[in-house]
Amino acid sequence: MANPTTTSPPLILLGAGGHATVLTEILQQAGEPLLGLCAPRPPAPGLLAALAYLGDDAAAERHAPDAVQMINGLGSSAAATARAEIFRRFRKAGYRFADVRHPSAIVSPSARTGAGLQALAGCLINSEARLGDNVLINSHAVVEHHCDIGDHCHVASGAVLCGGCQLEAGVHVGAGAVVKQGVHIGAGAVIAAGAVVIADAPPHSLVAGVPARIKRENI
Repeated sequence: MANPTTTSPPLILLGAGGHATVLTEILQQAGEPLLGLCAPRPPAPGLLAALAYLGDDAAAERHAPDAVQMINGLGSSAAATARAEIFRRFRKAGYRFADVRHPSAIVSPSARTGAGLQALAGCLINSEARLGDNVLINSHAVVEHHCDIGDHCHVASGAVLCGGCQLEAGVHVGAGAVVKQGVHIGAGAVIAAGAVVIADAPPHSLVAGVPARIKRENI
């Protein structure tokens, strides 16, 4: 986690799925104070079941915005809509979202990152990259120098964004995909797993293949 301090407000985890489990383990290993989790129903047996179940998302709002920090525990296997919606809801209500950074993640000191960054195991965010709010860079993903990543984007495990790529808000880059340097991806687009993207992609499109082609628009 970025810049943890002993005076940091306790954390509330929003979500109880696989991604929430990964974040919980990182936070526990860092000794961060987890107050509990909020989800539509209690978690299944496992790591999350040891946390206090606070109730659904409305239960989090019983805590004053300055008394806690939020962790966005929603993953995104396709479009990033749900992650974005929960982030916007709590930010509008005045809550802050804490960063989560695995100890093996590398974030360049010259990179600029927004609120609620999640940089998971073995990922790299290189020199002068710019990342918006609520961005998830998953395990062993690479964001090369001078990339510009919009709010609510998810770069999935093992994906590579070459230098100077631009992703507008809400883009999902699938596992193992490669985006060529300088390519521009429009808002809400989905890059399929394993795709090799060598040309710009329009907003809300699905691109897949090697080389990647537009498979669907207005998704």
